[in-house]
Amino acid sequence: MAHRMHIDASIKLLGKVLFGFKKGPEVLNAVRPTEEPLVDNWDCLKTLVRMFETNYGSLSQYGMKHIRSIANFCNAGITEKQMINASSQACPAFPSNFWSSIYNGFSE
Repeated sequence: MAHRMHIDASIKLLGKVLFGFKKGPEVLNAVRPTEEPLVDNWDCLKTLVRMFETNYGSLSQYGMKHIRSIANFCNAGITEKQMINASSQACPAFPSNFWSSIYNGFSE
C-alpha cells in the first residue's frame, strides 16, 4: 500500500514540477481522442518510464495506470533533460527499498 501511495504522489508531484500547480493536473489527466495514439513518440515514452522507475522505483502492475500521464509528458514536449531535472527536485534520494529498480529491474 505504501508503494502505491508513493507512486501516485510522485506522478502528481512531477506534473506540478514540470507544468506548475495549476496546469500539472490538467496535463496528467488529459485524454486524447480515440482515433489518436496514446503517444506521438514511443521512444520518448519508453525513456521517461525508465527514468521514472530509476528515480522512484518500479511502476509495477498498479503503476501502469500512470502510463497515460507519462505519455502526456511526451506529448507536451518534455525532454529527457527536463525529466531528469524535475525528478531530482521531486525525489532527491534514490529509492533503496524492495520496489527499487535495483531489486526488481524495470517494468516490461
